[in-house]
Amino acid sequence: MLEPQPIAYDPDYEGPIVSVRGLRNSFGEQVVHEDLDLEVNRGEIIGVVGGSGTGKSVLMRSIIGLQSPDEGEINVFGEQILGKSDAKTIEIRKRWGVLFQGGALFSTLTVAENVMVPIREFYPDMDRDFRREVAKYKVCLSGLPADAAPKYP
Repeated sequence: MLEPQPIAYDPDYEGPIVSVRGLRNSFGEQVVHEDLDLEVNRGEIIGVVGGSGTGKSVLMRSIIGLQSPDEGEINVFGEQILGKSDAKTIEIRKRWGVLFQGGALFSTLTVAENVMVPIREFYPDMDRDFRREVAKYKVCLSGLPADAAPKYP
């Protein structure tokens, strides 16, 4: 069986870094976004502001691929990301970082296991023991004490 090929990206791409067109998100009959458009260009810093439950996190989850919208188009670095497999979008996802509100971690994983999530995703062939050592090192680099690694958030 052929392995899916990652999306090749152009490091010299000069268009919008994020482009959202006609986005629609809903939960049952509750429509959160209807025909939402957004464009973020290289070097821009934007803030998404709104009250609790107005769709800020739903928008972010759609852009980074944690949630599939009902309709619309999302391009990151000029590449359509909706409807593509993780294997095809991994090269694009390697180019961004996400920090959730309040620095949230997966509460069912230890701090070190949380750190290992992207390591395991992006370096699946890395030796398990080495992955653990890298995670411990990263926990210390964050300013946390080494004994925080086996603790739950």
